[in-house]
This record gives sequence, structure tokens and C-alpha cells, in this order.
Amino acid sequence: MCGIVSAFYPDGVSPPSVEDLKHGLETSLDIIKHRGPDSNGIYMSPDNRVGLGHVRLSIIDLQTGQQPLSDEDDSIFCVVTGEIYDHDRIRGEMQSQGYSFKTKSDSELVVQLYKRDGFNLVHSLRGEFAFILYDVKRRLQFVARDRFGIKPLYYTVSNGCIMFGSEMKAFMGLGWQAEWDADSIVNDGDSGDERTVFKGVFKLAAGYSAIVRASGCIEKQAYWDITYPAAAATPTSTLDTMISTVQDHMVEAVRLRLRSDVPLAVYLSGGIDSSAVAGIATHLLREKDPNAKITAFTLAYVDDKSTDESHLAAQTVAHLGANHILVEATEKSLVDVFEEVVWHSEMINTSFHGSGKLLLSRAVRAAGFKVVLSGEGSDETFAGYQWFPLDYLREADPAAASLGIPLPSEAERRALSEEFAAAKGIVLPNTNTTSLQKSDGPRSLLNITAHLSVAQLSTSARVPLTAAMFPPEVLQVVGPPSHTRCVEEGVDGRVRHNSLTGYWHSLNVALYVMAKGHLGRRILNFIGDRADMANSLESRVAFLDHRLVEYVSSLPPSLKIMPIAGNEPGKWTLTEKWVLRQAVRPFVTEETYLRKKTPFNPPPSRPPAVATDLVPLQIHLKARITQATVERLGFIHWPYIRDVLADYLEAPTFPEKGIIDSRACALMVILSYIVLQERFNVPTYKP
Repeated sequence: MCGIVSAFYPDGVSPPSVEDLKHGLETSLDIIKHRGPDSNGIYMSPDNRVGLGHVRLSIIDLQTGQQPLSDEDDSIFCVVTGEIYDHDRIRGEMQSQGYSFKTKSDSELVVQLYKRDGFNLVHSLRGEFAFILYDVKRRLQFVARDRFGIKPLYYTVSNGCIMFGSEMKAFMGLGWQAEWDADSIVNDGDSGDERTVFKGVFKLAAGYSAIVRASGCIEKQAYWDITYPAAAATPTSTLDTMISTVQDHMVEAVRLRLRSDVPLAVYLSGGIDSSAVAGIATHLLREKDPNAKITAFTLAYVDDKSTDESHLAAQTVAHLGANHILVEATEKSLVDVFEEVVWHSEMINTSFHGSGKLLLSRAVRAAGFKVVLSGEGSDETFAGYQWFPLDYLREADPAAASLGIPLPSEAERRALSEEFAAAKGIVLPNTNTTSLQKSDGPRSLLNITAHLSVAQLSTSARVPLTAAMFPPEVLQVVGPPSHTRCVEEGVDGRVRHNSLTGYWHSLNVALYVMAKGHLGRRILNFIGDRADMANSLESRVAFLDHRLVEYVSSLPPSLKIMPIAGNEPGKWTLTEKWVLRQAVRPFVTEETYLRKKTPFNPPPSRPPAVATDLVPLQIHLKARITQATVERLGFIHWPYIRDVLADYLEAPTFPEKGIIDSRACALMVILSYIVLQERFNVPTYKP
């Protein structure tokens, strides 16, 4: 797990001197040295038109895995971040074909696979990765990012130079000057599509590669995507076979991620996802050593026991005979690292999820670990979030019916949906996406509600953008905010078509949208890679093994959300992640197997003992959000923020389940922009 950066000066652009290019690369690497504190290296082409940089966190092949990597005749150079699994098998296959390797590093596969397969090399890679490869003879770069976007990769063009990097801050060393992208900010393009908050800086999409030619042309191509069968397709396996196959894929995914030349740990909450990973890891380790023990790290939210899951994690630890380290988090400790989280994630934060993960990863690294197994990605694969039932109930499931699974009738589904929405406080939109009648606005581009429900269900995860936050002169330039439209337009057109035609079941469409947006553009960033790499820690995400996801995506929707008939006619309950529960039951406690998912929200503290006192979040927001800091941004309406801040300081609320006061969430958005402006030295936006 490392950090990478590149500079490519195409024909027609004057390259820098040797000294300037070397200095730029070294400065960039110094900015992201948290990603790889063990060593660094650079490559510069003889004509100074190409420079590659790499900072290394040594995990595999500690002795000889230095980067940049090259082939035997120095015609291919490459920098790689992440982990490529099953590399021993592929290496052996290629050596039998006559390919030679300089190191034992998994990353060197990229070089030799390129020599054998060209751009098709990405199909052989399994894991979380990003790489930048330069072909000296063809004068082109080949760049790629893993299938789910676990590892970040950005690109921009500055003064004619084409830059790629693990983090945007690396571009500053090469002379890039950050500017605000007001349209992306107003519509939250950072979550809805591949834009960022900065003008001209983009994310290379998950499952994409890019070809950069000497002419300056950048060609982006998708090499993989999540897909689902037709809603009416008849399964070819039995229910028992489906469960056992999911189990086989899960065990293999964890087995591959246990490969390491340094000690590894496990993140453990009270839920089934991390418990399953911990249970399977223990099972596999004890196949080789009956006395093997994993070390599990758990956050303990000491300010609010109602959202603290450490006692549940302790039950799993006792069941597994694992070592257990509790990491206590208070509101003050979460607030204290909030700005650091913004700097590392390079995006707005509206909750303490990133802060909690930063504290957790810091403790793991301090305990001497470089690698940790994580449970992210399960909810978007197995339908774990609380908004998914609405889209499951939207349509019948003929695939599950063909297996003989009892299912609710259309009338029962409609009644269940209304009951569920009322219980969760979700307002169902009154829209008909297929109607040809004229409406006051454009029709929805997706026939689902998941992306609409996110904002309604959890203000700590998403603050609906309001026009009042922005000055009129800004909205005159970019138009009114429409986050929903941004999300829908950011989805592949094929998926929108499959949604509106009903070819894909609506639950699968919702899973796709959440995997690409909520997971890929947010969770895997500020809760995943960035919080871990801030502390030089590599996290491995077993649930996002692409072979596991491909198989689970082929299963009927009712295996993910299983309807269970009640004792009374017409009464049903819904069990989320049903097939996962069955598959991992041998590895978890009975209580974990039965427990329903609950939001895992790092909470603010309870009301202060003295009503007039301010809690840590209020104190920090009051100090940092001022007229001067807000007006310096140039795109936020100070009178609106002033009133929101005063109202929040005067009469804060403390919702249940760790949800943060929505006014505080809005203010955390503003603070995020203030931090980014200060750390990236961004000029004031001028409409």
C-alpha cells in the first residue's frame, strides 16, 4: 500500500529541466509521505517529459520491492499502490511462459502482464490497486484503478502537464494551483460523479483505465462494471448451492487477504460484517496453527453508550478467543481530528465517521500493525442499508418465486412499503418515471428511491444542499442545486435504461447506485483508504473481492432481503443480508447471526450538565466559522450561515442513535471548505 504520482508533458509543451522535474516529484512525494513512510523512488525519462514517483509502505517483499519497477530492458516503468492477490499463482504461470521477474513483489505483475497482455492486463488483477505505467517505446502512459475504487486516483492538466496521483495534494508539488469548482460544489459532484471540489481535477472512475498519449490525448475506458441478470431470469442453482457458494467465495476472499509479510489485525464492530471477517480469518489461521489468535480493534464511544457496540464486539472476541484492544473515542477526541480528516480525505465531511476511523487506524498502527482487514462493502452487496427495502418491495421477484420461496403479493408489498416508509419517516416521492404526460420538471432518470432516501434517513451522512447556502450571484452562474439529478446523471446510461425498462430488479439498481456513489465515492474514501493511509496503514476489504460480488449480484433479490411470513395472514418481516447470514453462520455467534443492522454513528456527546455550556463541537464550530473565513470562500452566503450558527449554538438538539443535529452537519460542511481552502491555498471564488 503506497502513494503514487506522475507528470507527463505531451508534445507541444515545453518540459522542465532535470532539476525542476526532480524537485517537483520529490516535493509531491514529501506531501503524501504518510502513504509510504518506508522508502521512496522516482523515474524520469531521458527527455524529461515523463516523471513517476512512489512512496512505499512495505508489506510484500520487504527486501527487493522498491519502486518504480521496470522490465529487464528498461522499456517499461511502473508505480503501483495497493495489493494484487493470487500473485504467486500468476507469477508461476508467467515464469513457465518465459517471463522473468526482478523482485518477489506482487506489484511487478503489472509490468510483466503488460508485456504479455497489453491493455488487457487489468483483467488478470484481483484486489485493490491503482497504477501508472509508462511505455518508453510507444511514449504512452497506461493508468488504471481497481474495480470498486478502493484505492484513490485523481488526474488533472496544469500548464499543459498531465498529472495523476493518489491524492490531489500531490499535484501541488508539481506546480498545480487549486481553484474552486462552484458547479460541482453546489450540486455535490464529489459524491454524484467523478468531479471533485476543485476545477479541472477528476477521479479516474472505479473499474476504468486511461491511456495518455504523447499528443496529449487522454482516453478513458471501462474494463469492468457491476452487472445483474434480468429480473425474470430463472436461477440455475438450488438455494443450498447458492448459500454454500457464497460461503466459498467469502472464505477465499479472506484467505487471499491474509497473505502478508508483516503482522495484520482486524477491525471489529458489533455487526455481522466485521464479525464474519474476523471469524473466517480465525478459522483459516487455525488450519495452520491451532493456537493462532487474531488481534481485533474496536471503537468504544464512551460519551453515548446507546451507540457503543464495544460490548457486542467483546462477545465475538470471547467466542473467537481473540486479542482485543478497545479504542475509546469522546466527542472532544473526534472533534480534535476532524480537520485532519478533511485534509486527508480532500472532501467535505458531515459526520464523525472519518474521525472515528482515523482514531481507530492510529491505534492499530501504534500497536505495530501495518495491515488490517475491514468489513466495508457488505451493505452495498448484500442489501444491508435501511433504505433498500423500499426498492425491494417496489417490484415482484420472479427469480425467487421460481425457487419456491414464499413471497408477498403485490397488495402486501404495497402495504409493507407504506408501513416501512412511515416507520422510518421517509416521504415517498409522487412520481411516475414512465409517464408520457407533461410535468413541471424533467422525469426521474431512475425508477428507485434509494438515492432519495439517504438524505431523509440520515442527516449525519448526507445534508441536503439548499439554495439558501449560496449567494444569488453564484446560483445565477451555476443554477439551483440538484444533488438528485447529479447522482442520476452520474450513473451509467445502460443502468438508467435497465432501471426504467424494468430489465433489472429495482433493488439491484439501488445496489448499483449505492455501490458507485455512497460507497465508491464517499465511504471508501474518508472512512476507508484515506483515514487508514493517514496513519500508514493498509486496509483490505474482503467483501469487495470482485468474484464474490459478481456471484452475489447474480442471485435473486429475495436472497438479499428475505421476506418471512408472519403468524397472521398478510404480515411479513424482512431480513436484510439473508444469504450472507446463512453463509457465515458457522463463523459468528448466534446473537450476531440474528442481530438486525443498526446505524453505526460516532455520536456527539449528550447535553452538557450546565445548559448554557457548549459541547466540544459547538466550541470548535464557533471558533472556526466566522464572517471572514466564510466570505473568503466566495461561494457561501454568510448571512444564512451566521443565522444557522447562532441558532445551533443557542438551542442544539441531540437526536437518538448518534445522529448529529442537522444544523451542525451543515456547519461541518462549511468548516470542511474552510479547511480545504487553508490547506490547499485556494483563492476566493469570484462568479
